[in-house]
Amino acid sequence: MEVRPAEPADRERIRAIARDSLQSSYSLSPQQIETILEEEFDDTSLNDLLEDTDTTVLVVDETIDGTETVYGFITVEVGTRATIWWLHVDPEARGKGIATALLDRVREEFVEKPIAACVLDEAVEGGDFLKGFGLKESGHDQILLGGEEFDVTLFTEGQKTETPNEPAVPVPDSVTVDGVARSVNRDESVPGREAPFFAVSGLEDEEDAYGYFCSQCGSTDVSADGQGRLECGNCGNAHMADEWDDAYL
Repeated sequence: MEVRPAEPADRERIRAIARDSLQSSYSLSPQQIETILEEEFDDTSLNDLLEDTDTTVLVVDETIDGTETVYGFITVEVGTRATIWWLHVDPEARGKGIATALLDRVREEFVEKPIAACVLDEAVEGGDFLKGFGLKESGHDQILLGGEEFDVTLFTEGQKTETPNEPAVPVPDSVTVDGVARSVNRDESVPGREAPFFAVSGLEDEEDAYGYFCSQCGSTDVSADGQGRLECGNCGNAHMADEWDDAYL
């Protein structure tokens, strides 16, 4: 797998990947897809991107089933931040680490700049993937493509730390969940991107902890999985398994 700067000869392949990705992973109508392709990925637009000194376009060359070609690309607008606008992988090549390789390369090239991203709200999985790389939702906006407005979610890079942050809200001795008072273990915490999580104890007849209290917003709407990851459904505060080890991507 090779990550390299895009060249004019890559335009047709970039356009094909964008089309297939939009069709398979975005909740868009056929007309909306054509609007985006005509506005962002025709030859003129791609030439402008490649010639723009404030924009970086990277592609991934990979050999799959004996065929070597471009299987993914990323476009990054470089200013005070390195802002990702498009990240697409050929649906036939997903699960091979192509998107991860592109994001890793962006971080290597712009190590002194914070990473940000704008994702169409119609993207099915884009937000979850970015969150796995330490980005968090930071706002919402709209972009105009071909005379049509599209809603986008903004993501910015969260602070990665080796130790827990300080709670943003007071941590109580107990919380009431579903009408039941449960104690909060304030002596032990799990680090989060924004603030630590505290275990919410189970009742006497329950062997395991009931859940977690998020000290960023005060919510107990915290999901956990078998790999040790936690995420607050209210504010997005999260703990990744193995202290920010994102190798699972």
